[in-house]
Amino acid sequence: MITRQQLIEKYLAFFSSKQHKIIPSASLIPANDPTVLFTTAGMHPLVPFLLGEKHPSGKRLANVQKCVRTGDIEEVGDAAHHTFFEMLGNWSLGDYWKKEAISYSLEFLTKILKLPIEKLAVSCFAGDNDAPKDTESEKAWLALGIPKERIAFLPKNNNWWGPAGRTGPCGPDTEMFYWSSSDTPPKKFDPKDSRWVEIWNNVFMEYEKVQIKAVLVDAINTLIDKEGKLNEGLAKALESTEREIIVVTNANPNEIKSKLGRYNFKIFSLLKIPDKANPDYFKQLLKKYNLQPREVIYFDHKKENIESAGKLGIASELYEDNKQIKKWIENNLYKFIPSKQRNVDTGMGVERTLAAINNLKDNYETSSFAPLIEVIEQMSNKEYQNHEKEMRIVADHLRAAIMMIADGVVPSNVERGYVLRRLIRRAIVYSRKLNINVDKPLTKTLAETVIDTYADYSELKEKRKFIENILSAEENKFEKTLSTGLKEFERVSSNKQISGTEAFLLFQSHGFPLEMTVELAQAKKIKVDVIGFEEAYKKHQELSKTTSAGSFSSGLADNSEKTTRLHTATHLLNEALRRVLGSEVKQKGSNITPERLRFDFNFSRKLTDKEIAQIESLVNRKINARLEVVREEVAFKNAISAGAQAEFGHKYPDKVSTYTVKDPAEKKGWFSKEICTGPHVKNTKEIGTFRIIKEESVAAGVRRIKAVVEALSYSNRL
Repeated sequence: MITRQQLIEKYLAFFSSKQHKIIPSASLIPANDPTVLFTTAGMHPLVPFLLGEKHPSGKRLANVQKCVRTGDIEEVGDAAHHTFFEMLGNWSLGDYWKKEAISYSLEFLTKILKLPIEKLAVSCFAGDNDAPKDTESEKAWLALGIPKERIAFLPKNNNWWGPAGRTGPCGPDTEMFYWSSSDTPPKKFDPKDSRWVEIWNNVFMEYEKVQIKAVLVDAINTLIDKEGKLNEGLAKALESTEREIIVVTNANPNEIKSKLGRYNFKIFSLLKIPDKANPDYFKQLLKKYNLQPREVIYFDHKKENIESAGKLGIASELYEDNKQIKKWIENNLYKFIPSKQRNVDTGMGVERTLAAINNLKDNYETSSFAPLIEVIEQMSNKEYQNHEKEMRIVADHLRAAIMMIADGVVPSNVERGYVLRRLIRRAIVYSRKLNINVDKPLTKTLAETVIDTYADYSELKEKRKFIENILSAEENKFEKTLSTGLKEFERVSSNKQISGTEAFLLFQSHGFPLEMTVELAQAKKIKVDVIGFEEAYKKHQELSKTTSAGSFSSGLADNSEKTTRLHTATHLLNEALRRVLGSEVKQKGSNITPERLRFDFNFSRKLTDKEIAQIESLVNRKINARLEVVREEVAFKNAISAGAQAEFGHKYPDKVSTYTVKDPAEKKGWFSKEICTGPHVKNTKEIGTFRIIKEESVAAGVRRIKAVVEALSYSNRL
């Protein structure tokens, strides 16, 4: 039986022999991607390099990456779902392409893992309006001996990856499946047959999903009807796109403006010299607003105007009615364009692959979980069989919690800390269902097993005491909450029926899963409104998704000009905090969107108005000093000895990139130096005016600053 450690070692050794540089796993806390709370895939830490930044370790990389996905915590308990998991990956950053990547995959599976080719099948992208059918991958598989009957073409929801956020690198993928049954595999591959288990995924990032910057809308007979009235429904729909709206017309702009009312749309007209039927009209429009054809979409009621814009490559549509055009706008707010750099991103889940190649039906029977399950059996005096769900939840949740704590997450009531707290408490509740003696140190005992099982992650051993203390404190705190929850249960159950709202409050406030509430209620021979609970839970999920979408609307992965400016401003802020508050200030996390930056740092008290003004002033002085920003590739040890700031607890490769804000006024010749993957502006003059909009506490000893950069002045654009 192949163990976890053996699989990882074989994988990394194989790709090392193919000239891949082995890089360390990045932190579970994404350094530059606020679209997610945790690193959810091996490619997340590499987004800047997938977008064209040069990686210090070269064009061929491989590693095993720690990942966490929390979207389906309630699904944990079956044989396959996990919150924390490990992903083996190899990358080509503008180097080899489909033929080589597919060849490497098959060679590893058949030559290194000794899987018979007769038990393998693959899927490829079927093609759609965004990208063609992936016949290139099909040809590569056929040439290597995979029969045509074992190749399935599937749509985008099956064989397309990315982007990680709303925008970014993405592309078709080809997936490999292993026949997990002892039965003879069928000649033809049926992706719906669950006996075919996906074990590897090669993503070919040949596209970038970008958002359009502007919508061009015809004025007369479209935005303004034949009677000269504003098409209010269309105007509202355009406003909701959050894009720049440019009304294109042959008429007098002032006449059009008087019809628009409260809508602050831009108006473009050349008074028919030339008119919209002439492509020169749109050439001049694009030039005036500094736009590219791919950055705009256009609709008009006249076919000749549509054809005119189309000659320049502007996506255009004939207006028929509001319903039709709203749908068209919605489908065209984002575009897939050929990527400047073609990349290969592959992923092989350790737990799933171990189960498949060892002919196991249960991921929790692999060496990734077996030691944990054994300890839980001993502590509960119960066997895994017939108690699978409870033991899986305890093992999975505490393994994930330990990994999170090792990377700097601590329990709280917001964001990552809330997820961590929820995992720990859910594990404790399910340990109660196993009748594990509450006097035994559950979390500490399991932490020891996890740390020993995953000894290859040195940070676990280094932070053993810290991990155990955090877990013990949270366990003790929850025991008190659990006791309070039991008292609350007694109160609400006195009515002989527990409403859906009451059951949900027990779940949300006291960590009681519905199953636990139902079980306690059955013992008292009272009913629980399960349907009402599910309705309340559904509303909570929808609210959480809405909140999450608002908090994480975009990220550094979009590589936009505004995000890049904010990224460099974050470096200036980091150094300004150290200058004003003291050198002991360290970064605890950052979150950058095109709208604002958010920066967490250690500090014991609220900042005074004077301190905030000093920090803001210092950052703006450095911006106005027009300082050069320089990127260098250096050895990690040399970067640290040269004074570069690094993120606490983050693992770095031997060679790193640093960004230095040069400053001849400083004795050392620079104001700020940080290890970072970028991107950044070339000169601080590009940033604009820096303004702090909020300073607050987010945890004990941790403060948060939110800031924006405002429009560049004309002089700074020169």
